[in-house]
Amino acid sequence: MKTTFLTVALVSFAPCVFAAETFCGTGRLHPIDLQFQREMDQSGGVTVDIRNAQGRAYESWDKELNREYRELMALLSSEEKVSLREAQRAWLSFRDAESKFWWSESISDGGTLQPVIVSDYGIELLKERVCQLATYKQVATP
Repeated sequence: MKTTFLTVALVSFAPCVFAAETFCGTGRLHPIDLQFQREMDQSGGVTVDIRNAQGRAYESWDKELNREYRELMALLSSEEKVSLREAQRAWLSFRDAESKFWWSESISDGGTLQPVIVSDYGIELLKERVCQLATYKQVATP
């Protein structure tokens, strides 16, 4: 059962590791994804290079998340800022709990690909939240 899930997970998430998707319905790759894709192409499949590229991509998406959050906060009323802050804290708790769950042996079955799969999932979580915040910002812009 674990091997089957790991195979399904690898097949599901492997395209995310090796090919970036367009960002947030724009039809274009985000600059972070373009850089990540270049680094992945240069990695030659070497795990340490893949993990380093993932680490840099994660840091870049985290910075992008914080930028989008700050810009959205600047557009909101005091009451809306409180709601967004609560939502963001809840999302951060979800992200942390979800990541912990993905590291569990029952889900990722350990092994040498576990860090690659879990890191890719973490990057995708960040990208999704950045997209959500960017969408909110578009709606909130006067």
